[in-house]
Amino acid sequence: MYLSIFLLIILISTHLNLDEIFAQPIQDENKYNSIIIDEQIIKSDLDEIALNSALDVIGKSSKIKNVFVGTFDSDSTKMNFYSEIDKEGKWIDNLLNSLENNSNKTSNLKSDQLGALTDLYAEYNKLDAIAGSKVLIITPGRISGESEKTRERFKNIGELFALEGWIIDVVTLPSSDLISRDLMGEISSSSLGKFFDLGTLSGFGGFVNYLNEKNLTEITRSELGRNNPKLIPIDISPFTESLSLLLVKENFDTEVSLFSPNGTKALPEMSNVDILETKNLHLITINNPSPGTWSVRSISETGGEINVYSEILNPLELKMVEVAPFSNSDPVLIEASINIDNSPQIITDAVIQARVSNGIDIKSYNLNDSGLSGDKKADDGIYSFEIIDNFDPGAHNIELELSWPEYTTKIITSTSFQTEIFPKINITRTSDVEGSKDENLNVASITITVSDYPYLTNSKNILGTLSNDSNVYDTNFTMLSEPEPGKSWKFDVFAKISETGNYKLNLKLEDNYLGRDFEVSSPDIEISANIISYPIKLFGIKIIYLFVIIFILGLLTALIVIIRRKNSPYGYLIDDQGKILVNFYNLDRSQINKIISKDFVSTSELKSIALNSGGFKFLPNVVELRLTENREDISVRVNGKPAPTNIKLSSRNQVGVGGKLFSFYKRLPKK
Repeated sequence: MYLSIFLLIILISTHLNLDEIFAQPIQDENKYNSIIIDEQIIKSDLDEIALNSALDVIGKSSKIKNVFVGTFDSDSTKMNFYSEIDKEGKWIDNLLNSLENNSNKTSNLKSDQLGALTDLYAEYNKLDAIAGSKVLIITPGRISGESEKTRERFKNIGELFALEGWIIDVVTLPSSDLISRDLMGEISSSSLGKFFDLGTLSGFGGFVNYLNEKNLTEITRSELGRNNPKLIPIDISPFTESLSLLLVKENFDTEVSLFSPNGTKALPEMSNVDILETKNLHLITINNPSPGTWSVRSISETGGEINVYSEILNPLELKMVEVAPFSNSDPVLIEASINIDNSPQIITDAVIQARVSNGIDIKSYNLNDSGLSGDKKADDGIYSFEIIDNFDPGAHNIELELSWPEYTTKIITSTSFQTEIFPKINITRTSDVEGSKDENLNVASITITVSDYPYLTNSKNILGTLSNDSNVYDTNFTMLSEPEPGKSWKFDVFAKISETGNYKLNLKLEDNYLGRDFEVSSPDIEISANIISYPIKLFGIKIIYLFVIIFILGLLTALIVIIRRKNSPYGYLIDDQGKILVNFYNLDRSQINKIISKDFVSTSELKSIALNSGGFKFLPNVVELRLTENREDISVRVNGKPAPTNIKLSSRNQVGVGGKLFSFYKRLPKK
């Protein structure tokens, strides 16, 4: 089982934000704290007073348990063990009595700090002390047996402690000289420890801050006049849980009082008041102090310097809502919240103001939670204001201030926001277009850039319209290159326009850049469109041509039907000697005549009959000889008489032409 030795050291330091030393919770009863005190302290009144103050501060830390407390001189180290440091301070009385008794036995004004630390180093090795164990050595710094190698030896012992992870913290007292303080500081620094000089007011301030887990901040250094009271105001905000004040004084007769906003003096018997008063300092803690202005009053008959430190614990945390960078061309939305345990609070009488620098001047803005001036939602605990200003790219400091109308106190938070150059649309070409309303017309070309560098995006992120007073048309985009799948920075812009006119082209990019959703529009550009009405087409053929084709096809169909309904030539012409003059069944005719004059055979097609005009018309039940002249033809006789214009042919009628007689038979007569 490890034995933890907690080594306590008083440091000289003006820095009050120090690591905790004493107030660590003891998880294991075998952990120990060690304090070793130089017996020569008792020989100086100032040292003894400073030691009493230091021990009272140590005793105030109720968490310190399992303590090794000891003294050393030029000869030996004496250690006593205390299971805990009692609140009544009996251990301090016992220690001081031991110091006085031991000191009276010797007249030596110097001590062997090196020997004491060497003894402790050997003891820690026996105890197998774990890393983090600490030693607090309180000494005036006068060294027994000093030589040229003393500094090197002290440095070596410090480094040995550091190798084990052990720390030496050193406290020097008012009687220490400059050389002694410098040498004692060498011990602490070589072991990565701390150093306090209680001969200074700031040394006491750092010591108290260090031991009590405080974050005490120096608020003033003042020189008191003789019997001249000094008031120091302390503003306390609403919701404050604790106020701690430390006043370190040069002269012991300085009296210190703390008064509440209504003038009540803080007294030790009050339930929420804790006061530690020594000749060197006053440490006052007020739990749940009333909001308003408290006053610290100090007065001294002899005057002297005072240092005042304070720590105010308030759970209210004023925070700016973290956001992605803003575009330097867009308004900046400042959002802040008042939090307790990271939960936004609605405080009706609170005022939040933002002071913002744009690089030229500083402007102030009042944030609101009423849904106005950029606030997204009323009464949600998020206070907002939308700033319309010109910000160069980069980080911009902002100071948030929380205040209340009835109090002078303020809670201030410093933070920043970022502005950057965002992508923009560049119209590189526009065209006045001409075409039909069904055409996808190329009206423009664009590029998308950030600070003149290509910015890749998907065409779906670009929206566009062509519009005038009466029409609005959506645009579409075609990538001119594809550096990444589905993304480009060069596009052609197309649109289908149904009416001639002048239009405005408006383009908008909606995307996410540096974690922020944004949209940016291009300036409106004038586009002229001349829309031509072309004949209507069907299957790629103009309608008028289709009508002509249909008409012709109709005519051809009708003609074919008519021709098909006509009778083909039939029958025979036989003379009076029984000789066949014409066989209409196998008459040799041209293809044109067979189609066009299917049911009519012109006399010119018959070589065996001396007819010069007219022809034979083949009807379903009869065949007519039709003469062209509209009168009787005396050269053609039927049954010995002049022939009429139309002659119905049959086997009973004889037609005489050119000295020949013939008759018509549908079928050949039987012999």
